[in-house]
Amino acid sequence: MQVICCVCHKTKKHNGWAKQAAQAGGQLSHGYCPQCYQQMMERVENFFAMNGCRKSA
Repeated sequence: MQVICCVCHKTKKHNGWAKQAAQAGGQLSHGYCPQCYQQMMERVENFFAMNGCRKSA
């Protein structure tokens, strides 16, 4: 099964993430590469901060 980033479409390889097309006919699983994950978490935190939400302990 191949893992592909749902944002930038990089595929996970044995030695990290690379900008390559997924292999035809293989099963795919979507997730976030480390860079896109970090960006998304910053967006989520900003959203909650702007809407008056606070983190629970």
